[in-house]
Amino acid sequence: MGRATALAFAQEGASVVVGRREGEGAESIALIEQAGGKGLFVQADVSIEADVGAMVAKNLESFGRSDIGFNNAGVFPESASMTEVTLKSGGGAIVNTASFLGIRPYSGLSVDGGITV
Repeated sequence: MGRATALAFAQEGASVVVGRREGEGAESIALIEQAGGKGLFVQADVSIEADVGAMVAKNLESFGRSDIGFNNAGVFPESASMTEVTLKSGGGAIVNTASFLGIRPYSGLSVDGGITV
């Protein structure tokens, strides 16, 4: 699902950063570039705050901004990195998909005080 979403965003003109623990993300970037898109693979474990921060920093270094974050991992830690960058970019969206075990609110992720799931 993550690869298909990355390809769909790239086909619509988005520059895509793929973060994965394993090197399979490089395959997704190759497919994105073969389709004429721009992509960057960053080896990262989204359950580790430092990895998320490094991934966000590499995105900004390469593409200058972040308009959307699509989390397709089974976990999403309390991380301010993506939220802060989205706000500094002037807006955007963070989309989370997960198994039923991953659907629960996390404090600190909602910008307007609403419940984030």
